Amino acid sequence: MTLEDIPEQSLARYLSVYRNDGKPIGPDEALRLEEQGMFTAPMGRSGGTNFGLTNDEVWLSLEFRAGTGMSGRRILEIAHASLDHVELFVHDGDRWLHTLSGDHLPFTARLLPHRHHLFELLLEPGQDYRLFLRVASSGTLTVPVVLWQPDALWHNDQQSYALFSLYYGLLIGLLIYNLFLFISLRDRLYLIYVAFVGLLGLGQAGLIGLSHQFVWPDDPFWANLSPTGGVAAAGVFGALFVQRFLAGTPATLRLQWLMPAISVVFGLIFLCALLGSYHVAAIAVNVTALLFAFSSLVMGAVSLYHREPGARFFVIAWVSLFAGMIVMALHNLGALPSNPLTSNALLIGSAAEMLMLSLALADRINGIQLSHQRALAAAVETRQQMVEALRESERQLESRVNERTLALAQANEQLRESKRQLEQQANHDALTGLANRKLLNERLAWAQAQSRRHGTRFGVLMADMDKFKAINDSLGHKAGDEVLVEVARRLRSAVRETDTVARIGGDEFFLVIESVSQRNDLESVRAKLIDDIARPILLTSGHTVTVGISIGAAIYPEDASSVELLFSLADNAMYKSKVSLEKDPTWQEE
Repeated sequence: MTLEDIPEQSLARYLSVYRNDGKPIGPDEALRLEEQGMFTAPMGRSGGTNFGLTNDEVWLSLEFRAGTGMSGRRILEIAHASLDHVELFVHDGDRWLHTLSGDHLPFTARLLPHRHHLFELLLEPGQDYRLFLRVASSGTLTVPVVLWQPDALWHNDQQSYALFSLYYGLLIGLLIYNLFLFISLRDRLYLIYVAFVGLLGLGQAGLIGLSHQFVWPDDPFWANLSPTGGVAAAGVFGALFVQRFLAGTPATLRLQWLMPAISVVFGLIFLCALLGSYHVAAIAVNVTALLFAFSSLVMGAVSLYHREPGARFFVIAWVSLFAGMIVMALHNLGALPSNPLTSNALLIGSAAEMLMLSLALADRINGIQLSHQRALAAAVETRQQMVEALRESERQLESRVNERTLALAQANEQLRESKRQLEQQANHDALTGLANRKLLNERLAWAQAQSRRHGTRFGVLMADMDKFKAINDSLGHKAGDEVLVEVARRLRSAVRETDTVARIGGDEFFLVIESVSQRNDLESVRAKLIDDIARPILLTSGHTVTVGISIGAAIYPEDASSVELLFSLADNAMYKSKVSLEKDPTWQEE
């Protein structure tokens, strides 16, 4: 087949498959088996690359020609984060090129930092290639294969992370809200719910690759454990929550033993995954989750029939979760193909379930309060002699309500303060305090709008530190962090308050210089920055180090009329500066 030059192309329907249940094989043996007809035919338009829970080693093959315009860099994405081992073998006519990924490796070992498994392909138009993927996993083995243009993948990631931020924003909001309800009401039901929501969110983070990227980037054991282990641990507290929330319903059905038993089973599954039997735990957690969701739904329906407080929202919540679990389990067992709906079914169902359970908790409070008020009214009618006692009770209740209202107001104020802190963290680099990419994009858009409105110009500087890796290698990352902080301080102090300094990578910085009247002004700033950074830096360890900085400059709109092109021009200029600096013998000696 011939690959066309398009932003995104799913390759699943073009792949041939060989499932190896014996000893591991290499690419040469795979090539021999394919030539012998051991690989299946292309998998069809549905692209069913979901192999369920299997211990087989799966080989996927694709022979293709790079079409016109395919020159340059492409990204091959395996869009299933929890795969244990993913190996890419590409034969370009001369030799095999091999790249390794998987969640058994530290995240920092990946060539391309991403929650999914990414491989870089450098293609030449008209050249033939043969590609093999070797995939193995103790959990669900599904292999969605997509070829991206780098910019298209970046834009797709922005949409994905926006959705994830909505999900985890909802989760964190509900978690904090119910935690404060526990502090206020001292009802352990809310604390159990907090544990359930938090662990379910951790399990979801494992399934979509966020735990490996952000929580345990250097610890593959915990990152690998988090999908199954997180869901199993959430199930422990989920079963306890159902038992406590439904109160007398389990006893009415003579099933008061069921939820504690399911909680114990989830705990054993977690231990099973923790002690190394991950494949067994992955199968068990899917089956147990279905039993748990179904039994909870039945008990909730009985509670709804008896008009128990909060039962209506409880049933809606578990219908949502049960539907998500059914789709997830059927997907994990290989009965459903992989697509955005089946792969994220549990995430969607759990989001609806968490929201509905919070409403159920609120409804439960209202129901209990209503029942209490009715009991008080009945007592007034039947026992007039208790009028004064009831009035005193009402005054005490009002006092408690006022106290709790004040506590909730304080909690809301703390939530607002937390929101302000989160907004600060969302817009600034945690190490240096400089603007991050999000805030940088906003400042660039604002500068562009001001330039268009007032006919002014602004400049940008792309800066990359020289000889920084040597400091990390010789003195350690702590020393490297000190250098980054000091360089950030010097950059910030060298420009005006209205200018923007952002850290966009490990040792990469980007500056937006407003109101630039002529190119010499920007060159003066560039020269000043180079001089300031070149000054020696005294570390807390007593060492004195010296770093340099390569800076590329561009002016809007003189050099480019779009921010993207302006960014690229500055980056190219920086790269040329760095190359010429590295060729300088004097610099090499330093």
